[in-house]
Amino acid sequence: MNFIKNNKLIILICIVSFFLNFYAITNYGYGNEYYASAVLSMTKNFKNFFFVSFDPSGMVSVDKPPLGLWIQAISVLIFGYKGWALLLPQALSGTISCLLIYILTKKYFNKTSALISSLIFAITPIVVAVSRNNTIDMQLILVLLIAILFLFKSIEENKLIYLIIAGIFIGLGFNIKMLQAYMVVPAFVLTYLIFTKEKFSKKFINGIIATIIMVTISLSWAIAVQLYPSSNRPYVDSTSNNSVFELIVGHNGIERILGRNNGNSNSAKNENSEMGSIPYKESKISEESLYNAPSKQDSKKTARTGSVSDDYIGTASPLRLWIPSIYGQISWLLTMVFASIISLTKKLKTKASTMKDAAIIFWEIYFFTMFIFFSFAGFYHRYYLSMMAPSISILCGIGILKMITDFKSKSSWKQFILPVAFILTMILEIKNLLLYDDLPAILKPIIFISTFVCIVFMILHYLKKDIFKYKIKIMSITLFISLLTAPFYWALTPVIYVPSLVKPAAGPDIVASETKDTKSGSISLSEDFQLEQYLLKNYKEGSFLVVAKRSNDVARFIIDTGLPSYAYGGFLGSDNSLTLDKLKEYVEEGKITYFLISDQDKEASEITDYVKEHATLVDMSEYSTKYSKVMNNKKSNKELYYFNNAK
Repeated sequence: MNFIKNNKLIILICIVSFFLNFYAITNYGYGNEYYASAVLSMTKNFKNFFFVSFDPSGMVSVDKPPLGLWIQAISVLIFGYKGWALLLPQALSGTISCLLIYILTKKYFNKTSALISSLIFAITPIVVAVSRNNTIDMQLILVLLIAILFLFKSIEENKLIYLIIAGIFIGLGFNIKMLQAYMVVPAFVLTYLIFTKEKFSKKFINGIIATIIMVTISLSWAIAVQLYPSSNRPYVDSTSNNSVFELIVGHNGIERILGRNNGNSNSAKNENSEMGSIPYKESKISEESLYNAPSKQDSKKTARTGSVSDDYIGTASPLRLWIPSIYGQISWLLTMVFASIISLTKKLKTKASTMKDAAIIFWEIYFFTMFIFFSFAGFYHRYYLSMMAPSISILCGIGILKMITDFKSKSSWKQFILPVAFILTMILEIKNLLLYDDLPAILKPIIFISTFVCIVFMILHYLKKDIFKYKIKIMSITLFISLLTAPFYWALTPVIYVPSLVKPAAGPDIVASETKDTKSGSISLSEDFQLEQYLLKNYKEGSFLVVAKRSNDVARFIIDTGLPSYAYGGFLGSDNSLTLDKLKEYVEEGKITYFLISDQDKEASEITDYVKEHATLVDMSEYSTKYSKVMNNKKSNKELYYFNNAK
C-alpha cells in the first residue's frame, strides 16, 4: 500500500497512457493490413516466422526486420489472431516507455520533473497514434529507452558491461526498424566520451567493443538471411536483387534521407497508398451497410486544416516542424524545448560534471539529431516523428521547472525566459487552433482563459512581490493547462475516431478523413468482398488463391482466408520475385489460376502482357451479381483473369 501511495501519480499517468493507447482498440480492426497479413502468415510455420513472410506460401517477405513482427506473432499465438492481439504490443510499449521516461528523469533530477515528463509523453498526439497501430515504431522507442538507461548506468558506474548491454539493445532496435535505431548513436557516443571518468584511450576501446557487439546483433538476422539459399526463402521485399543489405541501405536507408523522387514515382505513389481498411471479419460490417455510409457533407464531423494531404511533410527547412500537418503531431512544445535548453545551459567543467549534466547533454544531442533529420530529410511518414517524443518530454519536464524557478527568483536574465517562451508558444498554438472550425466548443475558451490568467499572474509577479500568496502556483497551474489542453485533445482523436491505419496520425484532420474514407471505400470494400467470395468458391487446393503485383491487392484476402495469395511485386510493386519463365511454370503446374491486375499495374510489362494474352478476363458480373446495378455505374479499378489451361 505504501508503494501505491508513494507512486500514485505515476501510476495514474500510466493508467491514462494505457487508456489512450488501448481503449476501443477493436475499432481499428487488424490495423495496417500489410503487417497484419504478414503476422498471420508467420504463424503458419517457423520458416515464415523467421523470414517474416508476407504471404502464407512464403513467396515474399515484408520490408522490415523481424523482431517487432515476431513479438506481434507471439502475441497472436497466445491470444489468437485478433486485431487487438496485434496492437497490444505497441500499446504496452507506449505505456512502458512512459514509465521509463519517469524513471530516467526522476533518477537524475526530481520527482516533479519526472511526472511532468511522463505526462507530456503520454499525451503526445503522435505517440498515442503510433501506440494504437501495428507499425512498430513504439517498440523501437521502448528498446532505445532501455538502451539509454544502461548507457547512463555505464557512465555512472564506469562499467563496460552496461555499455555493452546498451549496444545490444540498440542492435535489437535495428532488428525492429533498421537504421532508424541508429539515430540515437550520436548522442550515445558523445555523451559517453565526454562524461565517462576514464582515460580517453580506455573509453575509445570500450566504445569500439560495444560498437562491434551492437553491429553484430544488428546484422545477425540479415547475415542469416543472406547465407540461406535465396531459392528456398521468401524474396526480400522492396529490393531489386533479393538482398537484405539492399533493403537496409536503400528502401530503409538512403531513400529516407534523400527522398524517393529519383525516377521511382510509382513506388512512391504506392508507399502512400492505403492498405489499412478494417477487415470484414474483425469489423463485422455487412455488405448492405456499406452503401449507407454518410457522405462528408452529411456528417457534422468536418474540419478545415492547413495540411495539403494526409501525410504532408512540407519541404526541407528549419521551420518544417511548424507547418500545420506536423505541428499538431509533435511540435506543440518545441518552443519550450529551445527555451529549456537555454535555461539549462551553464558552463560545463567535465572534471566536475555530474550525471545530471550528462543526462542534459545527452537529451539535447538526441533532440538536435532528431530535429535536424526531420527538418531536412527527403522522405518520411509523420508517425516517424514519435522518435522525437522522449527528448521533448524530458527536456520540457526538467526545463519548464527550471524556468519557473528562475522566474520566481528574479536573480538573473534567465527570469525572462519563461514568459517569453510561454507567449511565443501560445501564439503558435492559437494560430494552429484557428485553422480548425469544428473543435469542441469548450476547447478554445479553456486555452484562451488559462493563457490570459497565466500572463496576468506573470505581470503581477513583476509588479509587486507579495500581492498574492499563491500567484506562482496559480501561474504554474494555468501555464500547464494552456500548454497541454490542445495536445491532449489531439491525443484523444485517435481514441474517438479511426485514423489512417497505414499512416497513423492524430488531430481533427482524421475526423474528416474518417467520414471521407468510409464513403469512398464502401463500394470498393464490397467489390473486394464479393471478389474474395468468388475466389474462395473457385479455389483449387495447392494453388494460389490469387496472384497480383502489389501487397495491398492481396493482403485482405490473406487476412480473411489464410490461404496463399502471391504479391509478386511486394509492397511497392517493384520486386523481381516473378519472372516470365517462372510464371509459365506456375501456370503449367496449376499453382496460378487467378491473376488480378489493378489500374496502376496495367502498364505494359512482359508479365501482364502474357496474362492478358493467355488468360481469360473474368466478367465482373460473375462476382458482383448481388450489387450489379451499383457496380455497373462504377468502373472497377481491377481486372481478374483466369488461366483455364491450368491443371
